[in-house]
Amino acid sequence: MKNKSYTWSGAENFRRHMTKYRKAPSVSKKNARPGDIVMFKWKKEKVYNHAAVVVGNSGRDLQLRQHGGTSKTTLSAAVARYKRKSNYIERVIILRPRSRG
Repeated sequence: MKNKSYTWSGAENFRRHMTKYRKAPSVSKKNARPGDIVMFKWKKEKVYNHAAVVVGNSGRDLQLRQHGGTSKTTLSAAVARYKRKSNYIERVIILRPRSRG
């Protein structure tokens, strides 16, 4: 498989860890704040396979960082990028990490 990324397994393992073991609550887009994690699931995929970090919330949209901190986007731009494709972003969840203490 040429140019196939297997990072989806890391994203799904991270989501499971955050929700099951760290009990990270899901928050709304309105209440998202810097440091929250946005998880993406595409229509044809069985699991969540991408994550981004919230770096800002303008009240209208979330500013996100992904791919090592150099790629900036917004939540609405990320969803719109795949909107008319057969494998569109089907689900987005926003998780708030909790401290280990």
